[in-house]
Amino acid sequence: MFKKLMISSIVAITSLSSPLQMSAAAVEKEISVYVDGEKLHFDVYPKMINGNTLVPMRTIFERLGAAIEWNKDNYSIEATKGERSVYLVIGKKEATVNGESLKLSQAPVMIDNVTYVPLRFISESMGTTVGWLSKNHTVTINSTPLEKIKVTRVKDGDTFVGQYTDGTSAGKQAVFRLIGVDTPEVLNGPSQFYGPEASKYTRDQLTGKTIYVSRDQTDDPYGRVLAYVYLEDGILFNAALVSNGFARSMAIEPNTRWEGLFEQLESKAKEEHKGMWVQTEASNLSIDPVKNYVKSKSKELGILQGEFHPEQLITKEQLLKSLLIVLFPEIKAVLLAKSFYELSQDEQFKEILQYSIHVGLVLKDEVVNPDEPVTTVDAASILKRVMHVDSMEQGKTLSDFGIYALPSNPNEKLTYMDAILLMEKMNNVYQPIKDYLFHLKEAAKESEVIDQLSSTLSNRAMAEKISSFANRMSLRNFSDVDGLTNLKTDATDVLKEVTKDIKSNWKDILNLAKIKNAIENANDSLDKADMALRKALDVN
Repeated sequence: MFKKLMISSIVAITSLSSPLQMSAAAVEKEISVYVDGEKLHFDVYPKMINGNTLVPMRTIFERLGAAIEWNKDNYSIEATKGERSVYLVIGKKEATVNGESLKLSQAPVMIDNVTYVPLRFISESMGTTVGWLSKNHTVTINSTPLEKIKVTRVKDGDTFVGQYTDGTSAGKQAVFRLIGVDTPEVLNGPSQFYGPEASKYTRDQLTGKTIYVSRDQTDDPYGRVLAYVYLEDGILFNAALVSNGFARSMAIEPNTRWEGLFEQLESKAKEEHKGMWVQTEASNLSIDPVKNYVKSKSKELGILQGEFHPEQLITKEQLLKSLLIVLFPEIKAVLLAKSFYELSQDEQFKEILQYSIHVGLVLKDEVVNPDEPVTTVDAASILKRVMHVDSMEQGKTLSDFGIYALPSNPNEKLTYMDAILLMEKMNNVYQPIKDYLFHLKEAAKESEVIDQLSSTLSNRAMAEKISSFANRMSLRNFSDVDGLTNLKTDATDVLKEVTKDIKSNWKDILNLAKIKNAIENANDSLDKADMALRKALDVN
């Protein structure tokens, strides 16, 4: 388990009497304690004494499910939870956890008949994650399961890519979205006020770091893992973003475990005019650039009729027309002038529509029900077809390319603003993905040639090696950056051996030369596919 909160803090348990009585007159500021999102209420409130944080322990241990026993004869305390047992004595800087000795940073003391022990002792004795938000005088305690993640790339202030480092998912990558918070936008159109600062803060704090994530009730329907993130020192990163004014609180059912804390931190950040809440003309107009951008794109795509209302729901006809305009700009004038029924009589549109249905961009029932509002699930399904995401193996999702519907509720209807921002992201990656898939097919064609020619070689060991390489270079292995890199390395190695064999094996020299040429062509296609995939993954 990772390092817990490294501060000199102490925690309290209610008792009857004590040999070490101290005065509570040194209290400085009220301290809040949250356990798994629940704010605890104490008979004796937490205190700060001589730079140390002091909180009532009985309330915390019992909230964590431990039973507490106080022995007034020897001033000892015993806490038990399942197979875990904790034993300590007032005045001694040593405790016992499951029979093993544990040194304490401070001996338990008693203040006004309340016994206190080091806060770090909570994590060491109960296996919890303890964080200290010093500016807000707030303690967070998490007892839910954690997954260990290595952050590989930060997309924006509240979204990042990471790799699982242990458990059954070890080695797998995923896109993570912070739960309960929302940073200003930098990817969807023009940046919002304080968006770049929020993104930089998250990059500085997370990139390349090992973190620990805890989930709530659900993930979102677009492949992202919704997560509470804990740093190595136990800090709840979601809370730190809000506390420092880099994010606002954003509660979406059913994932609301820490909603109360985030709302309290946002109120405090607003009072102190931190970060995005600083009082400037730019902050008061922070949403206008995005609204203006969406309004302009709505006009461009022909879905804006009359007065602009960014929260107005978009219909399937409007969404599909807009997608077709993005993909086939040459038919924009025809699309904007007619309804789907009228368009169905137009010869040019018939050809485009038939092609769109053939390749899966549009389904027949979507044309039959053009006035139906679009849900987030509908939008995801349509965009996946447009981007050919389902043709990629190894679990590629829209979120890998920075594309996902903004509302988290799968049945929530899409607004103009949601739809325009989604299509803008889709447009960013459409050509790179198209190039990527094209070069994959070219490489696959060469792999078939290589496999066929390998069967003609007299050197069976060489033939098997080349055939094995050709099989590895099948399309199913192409949808992963690391997989492409490994295949290119294999191609270079096989190419060296083929070149060497050409010089000594005169019987197979003609077919070996053809294999060499096919491998070089395949490697060139792999290079181009690799560049296109990386561009598609990074552009949003």
